[in-house]
Amino acid sequence: MRLEKISKERVASAIVYGFFHSFFSGEMDALYPDRRKFDPKEIKNCVSDCYEQLNTYFITAVFPLFIRLNYNDLDAVIADMEKRHFSNNTSPKLLLRYACGSKAIYDVVKTEYKQHLYYLLEGKFQTPAEYLEVCRPYKGDEEIAVIDAIRAMARVQMQAYAMGIKLSKGEIKTLHQATIYRLMIQGMIVLLHKENIVFEEENLEMMFRKACLNSDNFEILMNEMNQAFEDLAQ
Repeated sequence: MRLEKISKERVASAIVYGFFHSFFSGEMDALYPDRRKFDPKEIKNCVSDCYEQLNTYFITAVFPLFIRLNYNDLDAVIADMEKRHFSNNTSPKLLLRYACGSKAIYDVVKTEYKQHLYYLLEGKFQTPAEYLEVCRPYKGDEEIAVIDAIRAMARVQMQAYAMGIKLSKGEIKTLHQATIYRLMIQGMIVLLHKENIVFEEENLEMMFRKACLNSDNFEILMNEMNQAFEDLAQ
């Protein structure tokens, strides 16, 4: 299946999903390195521990991605931010509103942020099936290239996952390859699909290819994921 363009609002929605799943997967991996299933109370406690700073962590991860997706001239963006006197003291809310570029995208991000926080405070992660069941079609708004959306999704997931591990109170600060693969596959499902997909007896590569829709998307995701690995190792 060939999908060339994708709604900016859909991409913004998926990026929020990717941040929350990746950040708190990192937190949980560091706290419970030998576990793959977590008690709802453990998830609630994890969210509560970083609740006050969560919006700052979110902005740190998504701000540069939203700027690249919503603005064409980075030099003009820098000049405009200086003109507006943006600084380290600028509120996360104002930074996010600026990075989103439009009220429509900002509203999507706010809604998804609250929705994921609600799920986590209930002690669970929103599954791709649950996300797609309530995901709006997002038709008629501005679109971007699918390859740019895939790169952004991979980046936010890798950065948020590493951030979650680093900021966790857990002593184990190692990236879990199995978790990263799970996050990437789920990320492609929520970004590129209208309905959840079911894996049967596919091997890992076939699962990735099925989630990515086609070979070109698969190659883009692999390249971006590997580059993010290298960047995080520096």
